[in-house]
Amino acid sequence: MDSLYNVYYAGELLDGQQLEQVRARLASLFKADDATLDKLFSGTAQLVKRECDKTTALKYQQAMENAGAKPLIKAAKATAPPEPEPEPEPKTAQEPAKAQTAAERIAALAAAPDQGSYDEPESAANASQSAIDNDSDLNLSPEGTEVLKPEERSEQVVADIDTSDLEVDEQSQRLSEEASAPPPAPDTSHLSMGEVGDEIPTLATEQQPTVPDTEGLTLTPEGTDFSDCAAPQAQAPVLDLSGIDLAPQGSDVLEEAHRNKPKPPPPATDHISLQD
Repeated sequence: MDSLYNVYYAGELLDGQQLEQVRARLASLFKADDATLDKLFSGTAQLVKRECDKTTALKYQQAMENAGAKPLIKAAKATAPPEPEPEPEPKTAQEPAKAQTAAERIAALAAAPDQGSYDEPESAANASQSAIDNDSDLNLSPEGTEVLKPEERSEQVVADIDTSDLEVDEQSQRLSEEASAPPPAPDTSHLSMGEVGDEIPTLATEQQPTVPDTEGLTLTPEGTDFSDCAAPQAQAPVLDLSGIDLAPQGSDVLEEAHRNKPKPPPPATDHISLQD
């Protein structure tokens, strides 16, 4: 008994792949139109190959993964191996070439060397026709079938907005009233300019002159001594210098590590001469 497998695809991409690129590669691989691609990328598992053997399923998987898509392979059922067919009788006339099946076309595509691009030349494209368009085992829903189940659909909310009190003005209608014209400029024909430095006796002022109150002040007679107003002389602070000793004259103030060291003498150059 041989195990059979079904190959599905639900629009899942391999890591690092872009949707538009994978869609274009599957379109080239299967020669699929936009309606078929929409079903494959709808998010619901679509049957690509029905009840094929393990080798064929792996060839489908390799071809779809080369295009950046992640297929889903599930076991179908086990069947007994087919009985051997009787050998056909030899024919005198030459038989026409047998058309490739979808599995053979996908296998040929998977076994082809990787050229770094999914754009096949015209000859290779003719040799690998689409499994979706030509495979009788492909099971896709009819066009116009709802993709999502009723419980999977989002509820559409229709906003009920009352616009009965709204009106639309004619084109180029102002949205606000036009502003009133500014007042005219004041008449200055009776005014004239005076010369620089002229007094303006008629210029009114509201500020009153400040008159200080000096009734509590007296003047000291001339020659009065103000020495008693001077601040007292500061007293010298009392310092305890009993714990301080002075080093003898000529003593080194800095330790050896902190002294400035003399510069080394310049190198002798009396044995060096310049040649012409």
